[in-house]
Amino acid sequence: MNISVKNLNLTNDPNNITKAIATISIEDMFNIEGVTVKRSKEDNIYVQLPQRSYYDKETQEKRYKDCCYPTNKELREQISKTVLDTYYEKLKEREDMQEESQKKTSKSVKSKSKKEEVPEIEEDEEEVI
Repeated sequence: MNISVKNLNLTNDPNNITKAIATISIEDMFNIEGVTVKRSKEDNIYVQLPQRSYYDKETQEKRYKDCCYPTNKELREQISKTVLDTYYEKLKEREDMQEESQKKTSKSVKSKSKKEEVPEIEEDEEEVI
């Protein structure tokens, strides 16, 4: 079965248990929005399909029910693998972009400091003359 990730957005808060939200497509015929990548209490990353919340009539506790779910283990594993692969790719892209940004920033800071040093040297030379 062909499963693809149509869209995946990383969250910005590192303390949030939700790490990303995705839309997946099955056979390019059926889309599922609201697929989340989450971090467990044990620091494991996992994929969760969309859920809806409701209140239990007897206990008045908030509960969650799956909106959709795979009918076999193989399909669940395939969905998880596809989403997690895309998540790690996006995470690497983000880290690479941050590194490039830091390099550019440090280069511009160095070049500014060099420019500032040059006039000081020129002023000293002028005094000598």
